[in-house]
Amino acid sequence: MNSKFIKLLKIYIKRHSLLRILQIRECLNLKLIGNSVEFGAIANKDKTFSSFFTGKSKFKYSNFKKKNNTVPFDLTKNLNISKNSFNNVILFNVMEHLPSYNKTFSEIYRITKKGGLFIGSTPFLYQVHGAPKDYFRFTKQFFEFNLKKNKFKNIKIKTLGFGPFIASYSLLSSYLKYLPIISDLFLLISYLLDLFIQLFVKTNLKEIYPIGIFFSARK
Repeated sequence: MNSKFIKLLKIYIKRHSLLRILQIRECLNLKLIGNSVEFGAIANKDKTFSSFFTGKSKFKYSNFKKKNNTVPFDLTKNLNISKNSFNNVILFNVMEHLPSYNKTFSEIYRITKKGGLFIGSTPFLYQVHGAPKDYFRFTKQFFEFNLKKNKFKNIKIKTLGFGPFIASYSLLSSYLKYLPIISDLFLLISYLLDLFIQLFVKTNLKEIYPIGIFFSARK
């Protein structure tokens, strides 16, 4: 059996959100080398995304507050990090918690080495979640515009999801997880209904009802 499928199945069994599962699926397809930093994370394998990338990369972790030897950061301001410090910068489920993102793209560009990767994801059709506050939801077009504006290249952006029924399942999953059999059945029915609707709609439904956005770009 495919090792990627087994990893995703284990995560699903642990009742992680569908958004996280889809984000991890994208990580499993990317190979990282060199030094990397994951913002908004602590050195905890169950909470980071770094452990799901392939390749060999040495990770540092940074959070808004100092936790477990992480370096505190504030992506709304100039970072106290030297330019060209990292081969890869990882930013998952962080930007929606920033009250201002004017500095975020330019600072990440500055600290990324030439040819390095900037990889991230944010929720879209997803419940309000404070950490401590939740300010924004970003579209695919938002990332296309801002990554280009800040000189990133080889931009790849994907919508995560399947359609309106899977989006509805995602919104209800925090409650359905307490009813595992019902949750699994709801997920299957939602997926099948989205497949049925897609037969009659020309536009890919996940482009209209994304539960999240995933992007990667190079400096």
